[in-house]
Amino acid sequence: MSNLTCKALAAAAVSLLEERPLDKITVRDITDRCGLTRNTFYYHFQDIYDLLGYIFREEADATLEKYSVKGDWKEVFLDILSYLKMKKRMIEHVYYSTRKEELEFYVQQVVGVYALQFIEIETAGQEVSKLVKGTVADFYRNAFVGATFQWIRDGMKATPTVMAALYDNMFRGTLQQAIDSAREVLD
Repeated sequence: MSNLTCKALAAAAVSLLEERPLDKITVRDITDRCGLTRNTFYYHFQDIYDLLGYIFREEADATLEKYSVKGDWKEVFLDILSYLKMKKRMIEHVYYSTRKEELEFYVQQVVGVYALQFIEIETAGQEVSKLVKGTVADFYRNAFVGATFQWIRDGMKATPTVMAALYDNMFRGTLQQAIDSAREVLD
């Protein structure tokens, strides 16, 4: 896949998503915007949803490369929420489309990696099974995604800084208790 071509198609799609809902964008709109042909589009992507997946995978990869794991949930939350807020129109146009699962997958992927790594840090020196760690990581990942989607539905009124601080305080305040509770049931 030609990286420059994919990036041009992605940039055109993002530009269009700032203007109108995903369900109102065609392959022709994207190719006209970046000066490429429909054949070129279909050489690189199966459809618009495949391109959307590419866009969010690229963002997820960039976020994952950015941070070393040091137990700082707030920094990761702030980066994700800031991206969503910066691209508010685009995010809303995807979220309210028939394919919001692409957006959900992006957020789940990034948060899932960090949730497990942060739990590894939190449980260092404790005997905690992989099952408990995975279960607690899944719980917090899903809590973050659910709360973030509610924030999107509410119009992203609170700032990313406020939301990141809120999530960080809630997660830090309950993490050890969640680990202990999961151990009681699963170990």
